[in-house]
Amino acid sequence: MTQHVKLARDRRRRKSRIKALIFFCAIVCIVAGGILSLKDTVEHKPEKMPEETVYQTLQNEPENNKDGETAAGKEDIDATSYDDELSDKDDEVDEIKINPNDFDLSEPLPAEAQSAIDGLLDAVDQAKRITDQFNHSVVRGDTLKDVLELSGLEDDTSKKLIASYPELKNLKPGQQLYWILDNENDLEYMNWLVSEKEERVYERKEDGKFVRQIIEKKSIWKKEVLRGSVSTSFRASLRSQGLDGRQINQLITALQWQFSMNKLKKGDDFAILISREYLENKLTGQGNVEAIHIKSQGKSYYAIQAENGRYYSRQGETLGKGFSRYPIQRQARVSSPFNPKRRHPVTKRIRPHKGVDFALPTGTPVIAPADAIVEKVAYQAGGAGRYIILRHGREYQTVYMHLSRPLVRAGQSVKRGERIALSGNTGISTGAHLHYEFHINGRPVNPLTVKLPGGNSGMQDSERRVFLARAKSVERQLKF
Repeated sequence: MTQHVKLARDRRRRKSRIKALIFFCAIVCIVAGGILSLKDTVEHKPEKMPEETVYQTLQNEPENNKDGETAAGKEDIDATSYDDELSDKDDEVDEIKINPNDFDLSEPLPAEAQSAIDGLLDAVDQAKRITDQFNHSVVRGDTLKDVLELSGLEDDTSKKLIASYPELKNLKPGQQLYWILDNENDLEYMNWLVSEKEERVYERKEDGKFVRQIIEKKSIWKKEVLRGSVSTSFRASLRSQGLDGRQINQLITALQWQFSMNKLKKGDDFAILISREYLENKLTGQGNVEAIHIKSQGKSYYAIQAENGRYYSRQGETLGKGFSRYPIQRQARVSSPFNPKRRHPVTKRIRPHKGVDFALPTGTPVIAPADAIVEKVAYQAGGAGRYIILRHGREYQTVYMHLSRPLVRAGQSVKRGERIALSGNTGISTGAHLHYEFHINGRPVNPLTVKLPGGNSGMQDSERRVFLARAKSVERQLKF
């Protein structure tokens, strides 16, 4: 593994030098071209089509009222919009700032991963790359498509990998995947921990093809119980026990539905059952958190991993929250599908459609697909119209645009199925519809095809019996 990482680092350093030279030449050419064309630009300033004109060519609906709505009950089956980026200034806003301790897991990279991305072009590039590294512990039913979709990758990436390496169709519960995206949001590197004795690394070359390296591991794995108490923060306390970012990610993802991390107080106790890899008596950074017990304000919280890879309470209750597929009470016509490569019909430029548009009459109830906190309620006349953002735990957000009326306020907790708004035609829109987005780790994915959190997370009777016996053993090991 060390040799592979060193080779990967050297290759990236060579690439970085080439990129730096190209970047410098490009800057020189841009500056020279700008100076030469400045005079001509001033004297012959081209006319620009106003955005209003562009949208007038798109619109084909009844005359809007002052808020941009069509008459109630009117439905346009082709309704859509091309300004759903939320980049314009909000005209009205009601927003809360979610405490980073609740959901943010920004962590330094493990040593071996940091080495693998050394030599990046500059500090800005490195900062971006750190935000584009992901990891996931496989649970029963996961496919490679499901896993890579957590970083916003479309299924063509998984299809390409599986076509070359069919073994990737056989992911098993408990296995771990770690991957990095490049600056174009394409998969660059993926590490698959197949077992305690085998690791597979897939790296994309300049021709776009992936090469695989199989690493036979000569390390040993030890099962350990780590005990500690919260000091400055829960995250810092876990790191002081030798856990890295990926293992901390496992824990907080499992616990997020039980309570907010910021509710932990200094002195609260925790005990962790973990299996970790050692090479020559040194931790490699690989490991799997099998269970945790937290005692806070007199109450105990458990997250125990079952054979299917998911975490449950000690009674075998699922810790995840189920999501509905649709944020409406009935299915509706899709007037514009999710399409990251959609072209604007007038400008012909790529204008990604990061959600799904449902053609709905103005005033149709919009419901929360899962329990959530209302993060933002705002109005943007030049784009999304009236819109709402919901936060579902650490990883998930849903966004609702072009609403006629919000029914919630920022900071409010809502339950699955609860009404949060009425659909409409506000902002820049070609007709009455609901624009719905589903974000995982800040990246939009297709709401109609993504594997929904909490789906099929229950255990069969035979599995439950095995789990409950294991839970009793874990409870004894993690007792304070």
